[in-house]
Parts: sequence; structure tokens; C-alpha cells
Amino acid sequence: MTNLLSSKSELRKVLLPLPEEQILGVQGKLAENLRRSEIYRQCKQVFIDPSFLLRQARVNALLDGKELVMPAAGLKEGFYLLKPFTIPFKNLVMGVTYTGLERYGHRLDFEEISSLNVSLLIGETYGVDRLGNSLGDGLGFFDLAVALIGEMGGLVENCQVIAAVDDLTKVVDDIPSELWDNKCSGILSSDGIELLTDSSPVPGIYWDNIPMERIKRMTPLWYLFNRR
Repeated sequence: MTNLLSSKSELRKVLLPLPEEQILGVQGKLAENLRRSEIYRQCKQVFIDPSFLLRQARVNALLDGKELVMPAAGLKEGFYLLKPFTIPFKNLVMGVTYTGLERYGHRLDFEEISSLNVSLLIGETYGVDRLGNSLGDGLGFFDLAVALIGEMGGLVENCQVIAAVDDLTKVVDDIPSELWDNKCSGILSSDGIELLTDSSPVPGIYWDNIPMERIKRMTPLWYLFNRR
């Protein structure tokens, strides 16, 4: 385990995200490539992480009439739902940030999460390989968010998890993985979207690997822990 964590840490030093000024030039291309994909066109509810890289993709989702699911900061308050055409156009960019969630989003209770039908989940990644292994920032929020929604019954059976990269050099030969890491079924970049498999297996929650203080800090995690 120590060697695996060390290997991931070393990879993160190499696969650094682009500076924000460069990401500004990537956001639109990446979002348009997603918009043209069939899996995106078919989905009605989409989960997109709050990263700067995926900001335009979140704006597009609302403009395209999709319901957008986003996590609260640090998953402390769980998840929010943003409905299309409910945010003034001039406020859309702000509306898909943490600030906008509190103003325009609806915080989902546990029953509402269980009634979701999210078929597409997209998260920024530091790097990804073509076996579907991806490397996050090391905090594990995206993997945990996917596992939480899945555990509560809010994902469709054949959901797709897409890894977004800011540059194709981040598609590498091999990414080390652990049991709780999400396997992605596709790679999204400014060059296009490459599907690897038909769907993504969603891992469960590995309680023994989550510190109790973290469980207590996250409302949905604490809820599930007490229902075991």
C-alpha cells in the first residue's frame, strides 16, 4: 500500500494541471466535444465535478436542458441539484460554482438522492490510462461522491464515468489503482472523447479505509454509516 501511494504521489508531481490561463483556452473545446457525444445527448441528469476545467461543461449542461448534480464543498452537505433555465443567463458562470450552489441549487435530501437517475458522471483527472484507471488529486472526493450516489441508488445501472484531462499528454501507459478507485469508461479532452468500455463499474464504500473524523464531517457518509 505504501509503495502504491508513493507511486501515485510521484505521478502527480509529473502530471501537474495546466495553469488557469491555459485552461481557459481548453474549457470551451472540451465542453463542445462532450456536447457532441451521444452519451451526453442521451442523458437527462449529469454529475459534473466543480473543477475549473469543467466549468463550461457545467454551463452547457444547463443550457442544454439537463439537470446538473454537483457536490457541496468537501461533500460536507452532500449534493445539490441545479435545474435548467432557473438561473439568469448573466449569472450562469457563477451559478455553477460553490457560490452559485447555495443561491440557485436545491440541496438534495437522502430520499431525493435515491430517486436520481444519473447516467453520466464527469470528473477532472491528473492522468488516465486506457484501462480506465485515473489519478485524482489524492483527496478522493470524486471517487467518494460516485460511490455515495451509487450506494444510495441514484445511478442508473449502465452509467458512464468519464475522466477529463486538460491535455492529451495526461493519457499515460499505466496508472496504479486501488479497490475504491473509479474505473472510467471514457476519456474527455480538447481533442475529443474516447470511449473505452460501454459502462463503468461503480465501487462500493470501503468503510475500513475512511477515518471516522472524515465520516462524521460528511453528512451523507455519516447517514449511510449509521444505517449499516
